[in-house]
Amino acid sequence: MKKLLLIAASAVFAMALSGCLASTTSPDGVNCNYAQGKPMWEMPLDCQGGR
Repeated sequence: MKKLLLIAASAVFAMALSGCLASTTSPDGVNCNYAQGKPMWEMPLDCQGGR
């Protein structure tokens, strides 16, 4: 029973960490609205191009 609890807790912990990682690397949250009038160097790196 204790082993099952450890496996379940590890699985939940791994899913939580992978969710955090996905939210920081996902391009879906990038706002490339060039109409804001921001200089290119203040835009997110994914909007600057050259990568």
